Amino acid sequence: MGTIFTFSLRLSFILLIVVWPELALTQSSCVTPVGVAGLCVPSQECGFVKQLIDIYGRNIPRRVQNQMRQMQCTGETDEFHLCCPGETGTRSEQSEPRPTATKTVRAVSGNLNRIDPQGYRLLDSVTQCGNRGNPKVSGGRNSKPGEFPWVALLKYETSGRQFLCGGSLITDRFILTAAHCIVQQPPLLGVRLGEHDLAHEQDCTYLGGVHRVCQPPYEEFGVDDVRVHPGYTHGSINNDIALIKLDRSVVLPKSHIAPICLPIDDKSKELAHDQSFLIAGWGRTDKEDAASIQQRALIIRKDVSVCSSYYNNAPVNENHICATGSGIAHTCRGDSGGPLFFKHRFKQNYRFVQYGVISFGGQRCGSNRNQPGVFANIIDMLPWITQNLY
Repeated sequence: MGTIFTFSLRLSFILLIVVWPELALTQSSCVTPVGVAGLCVPSQECGFVKQLIDIYGRNIPRRVQNQMRQMQCTGETDEFHLCCPGETGTRSEQSEPRPTATKTVRAVSGNLNRIDPQGYRLLDSVTQCGNRGNPKVSGGRNSKPGEFPWVALLKYETSGRQFLCGGSLITDRFILTAAHCIVQQPPLLGVRLGEHDLAHEQDCTYLGGVHRVCQPPYEEFGVDDVRVHPGYTHGSINNDIALIKLDRSVVLPKSHIAPICLPIDDKSKELAHDQSFLIAGWGRTDKEDAASIQQRALIIRKDVSVCSSYYNNAPVNENHICATGSGIAHTCRGDSGGPLFFKHRFKQNYRFVQYGVISFGGQRCGSNRNQPGVFANIIDMLPWITQNLY
């Protein structure tokens, strides 16, 4: 990717980008690569740089880095300068569009209520989605190897346990997760699919207590691009959704890796008020430890007022799903960013369909039997998802 250097931004933000040759320009008017008039200013004075940090943290996509390379100019000081669109960097914080190289930009300038036909066709073409698992579950316990083959682990550059969030495979190239798993997090190294027990390289089970059956090894993928919902703000629970584009396509079908369906047809969007859902992941258990074996639990939908009253400092609204389980069987059984799903009518069949993304559940996971979880509502997010799948 080239030589990497760092430069300081306001509020202690740090952005890693590719180093570029200096240009013989003073701090003055300039023209951006797309023909927009701007000023050559220190990078920290350009509004869209702060927007990028708010969205991506240090995980700036390569496409955005390449665009910033084209925007570099040389000012009167040794600071890193950009040709920043707008009259001044300060004003551009309010009016600056995000770089056009990212898919998120299309969602910013487009209609977030419009289903994108091409994205919809991509989801509709995933014919074998959600065709796994066993719907008869209760409480929280270990899942079986390969039971929920769409559940993903996000791997970060950090000491200790590297898997800090979860996600779900929705096409052969995209992972759906929570925005808070991307923004202001350690650098995202990759995504693991087909995992069951983190403590063992090979996941096996015994049929009838005698016959040993092992699933294929897990697979790890790099990250080509990260797309965060434009309405998400760090620290908020609204629009807490993001997409990760893998560095290569997942070769399907596989016995232990498969996508989950999304509610793209009318039948799959019909939900009961007290609908039961499944969650799965490697999050904390009732013993406050992160699980090595994938956990699963059954939880029940509640009115959003239940979550609003419990989390009175969080703006829970009708764009969320509120749910809780009996005892400790709730969101501590899954990772942030992981799927909320169940087996439902999908087209002419019954398949596992994802309806939510684990977003918020409080700090004292497992210590309060009435603690509900808050989930981003995928039905409301479908337009943005379809706009960002290619």
